[in-house]
Amino acid sequence: MILPKRIDRTALHSLHTERFADLPFDCGEELEPGIADTDEWRDWSAMPSTPDQLRIESYLDRFDLGGRAILHIGSGNSLLAERFAGRAERIVGTTVVPGEVLRGEALGLANYRILLHNKYGGAAELAGEWFDFIVDNNPTIFCCCLSHFARLIEFYANALESDGQMVTDRVGLGWTMKGANPRWGFSFEDLAAVARLAGLGTFSHGRETIVVARVPPAQPTLGSQARRALRRIRRAFERLWRARSS
Repeated sequence: MILPKRIDRTALHSLHTERFADLPFDCGEELEPGIADTDEWRDWSAMPSTPDQLRIESYLDRFDLGGRAILHIGSGNSLLAERFAGRAERIVGTTVVPGEVLRGEALGLANYRILLHNKYGGAAELAGEWFDFIVDNNPTIFCCCLSHFARLIEFYANALESDGQMVTDRVGLGWTMKGANPRWGFSFEDLAAVARLAGLGTFSHGRETIVVARVPPAQPTLGSQARRALRRIRRAFERLWRARSS
């Protein structure tokens, strides 16, 4: 059994002083923390996946997903769900954009559920659910204060299976909106410092992929890697066939 994790406020205050003094410690908002309309607010439901998102999906593609559960925070175009619904046991997508919910529901995937959820406000809508993989490509975007970012880290810790992994990317982690406080562009070390307060380690995979987990992340089996190679060969033949048929 995984006991609920709460980050100690005294430790968080110390970390704020040492590392994050340019960010507000507590915004004072409780109902809708971290969410604000801006000129760059986007409905991603009809937009293509970014290269950093595709790198995360490529990382997931290495694993045998049978019996596994995936939580995709910031569901966007729901192409992650389309890609993995046939292999994972269940996928849950969350977003703060109603249009993205409509996009996900329109797919009609039996093992895909999508809901409106503000990740900085806790996880009441997901109480009692645990995930083998959590995907969050932009952990700090729209965050208002370090206290609510710590709440997100607690959310990760309490929603991950004992050997579960939260997967992000250095590009998405470091990106900030125009006009936002640039200090919200986190480095690997910034993320690791907050994650450590929740008993989570932070690990690199290659140059860009970052994994947050309780233990060093498991590696895919030889069988899962062989099946991945076969999927790549099949997709290459399908692309070649379509090109010749057009």
